[in-house]
Amino acid sequence: MSYAVLHLADFALQSVLRTDPALAGNPVALLSDTTKKAVVIEMTTTARRAGVEAGFSATQSLARCGRLELRTRSLSAEQEAEAVVLAIAGSLAPRVERTGPGFCTIDLCGRAPATNLPHGREALDRLQQQGLTASLGLARTPLLALYAARRAVLTQEIVDEKAFLAPLPLALAEPPAELAPILARWGLRTCGALTAISKNEIGRRLGPEGVALWERAAGEPDRPITPVPPPVHFNAAMDLEHEVETLEPLLFILRRFVDRLALELANAGVVAAGLTLTLGLADETAHEHAFRLPEPTANPEIIFRALHTHLETLRTSTAVRGVTLGATPTRPLTRQHGLFETGLRDPHGFTETLARLGALLGGNRVGTPASEPTHRPDAFVLGAPRSIVEPAPEPAPLPALGLPLRRFRPAFEARVETTENTPAHVRCRLAQGRVLHARGPWKLSGEWWKPEKWMREEWDVELAGGGLYRLARTAAGWAVEGMYD
Repeated sequence: MSYAVLHLADFALQSVLRTDPALAGNPVALLSDTTKKAVVIEMTTTARRAGVEAGFSATQSLARCGRLELRTRSLSAEQEAEAVVLAIAGSLAPRVERTGPGFCTIDLCGRAPATNLPHGREALDRLQQQGLTASLGLARTPLLALYAARRAVLTQEIVDEKAFLAPLPLALAEPPAELAPILARWGLRTCGALTAISKNEIGRRLGPEGVALWERAAGEPDRPITPVPPPVHFNAAMDLEHEVETLEPLLFILRRFVDRLALELANAGVVAAGLTLTLGLADETAHEHAFRLPEPTANPEIIFRALHTHLETLRTSTAVRGVTLGATPTRPLTRQHGLFETGLRDPHGFTETLARLGALLGGNRVGTPASEPTHRPDAFVLGAPRSIVEPAPEPAPLPALGLPLRRFRPAFEARVETTENTPAHVRCRLAQGRVLHARGPWKLSGEWWKPEKWMREEWDVELAGGGLYRLARTAAGWAVEGMYD
């Protein structure tokens, strides 16, 4: 058996620091939110060097370091950081235990031992990219792996257990309070000193608690871990300590969300078919927007790009104080195109371009036109473009009869003189002259049950100066709508 432990020192502080890039490099102290008087529980290295210590009040801490940034614990930030750690640990092996705040245990059974350390370093690099610093321990039992992770600067694999345990302070094995003075009088201050005495002798003198302490000092307990179940819902949420009024800090938080959700999706073998973004606003309202991705994906760059494009054009009434992002999982899309079918080369990039055009021109002016089920000329609606370009339909068996009409869009406004309700003279920007021959009228109407009902009549005319034209008269007046070739 082989186990790994990821350990994050000052976990509560790291959870807060990773959500605010402005704190990078500054002295920061984290205040307890569970005591009556707020005291420092964790601090950065720069704050510690300035003289700030655990247990100091806010006033004492600021007296030691005037540049000190004080923050309180954030439960939502810690939950999000814990989800990141579990997701990255899940990329090493499927059985991962949430052992405690700031560390998790991974069952590496079934993996090639030679790959454990390289893959562990990759996991540490991923955590670093997510703003979290951790150490990794590898050993035969979960307890030994935990000892190794706590003592490691970056990574440590226990090969010689006795040599590793011998110099460790006995406090690492957490001796009971009633046994600590006895062990001190005996001069037992390291795990190696205690385990040098046989377990039976310790049991005869100190009882069952002494035996349990000896086993912990020897790293013996090989307990079965309790793995966390794989996620069913892929959500990320965080309450912001300070209200956000600009785009950059909001995108920073969303990037953290996207990277974690993409990793969870990949671990579960699914992809995101859609996204739901909810922004909690300071006026107790919320902005919610659902994204339908053009093609299911777990690529964090594509998912983040969709969010960025939407937020670039978004204006909220008040500042943002909470963010929630959810992904709708689905199985990866697998299909085989027909021999003459073609798909979009980059459907996500194409959709992003359409979204940007919609923001500039209006959402009702961008899309793929489709004919409406009506006799009204040029009636169409704009819909979402197809992801697959189907083969061109076969030509009609019989060619169309008559001259082809070249339609003008938009039509040319015209002044038409009539004789006995028949066009007699046409004057417009395109052409003008006396009408030699006229055919019509062809009257069309529709949607009489709607307020926007329409009526029109059409004429085909030949002008004295040459040319065959299509005239149309509507409620707006006369227009030249096309020319026969």
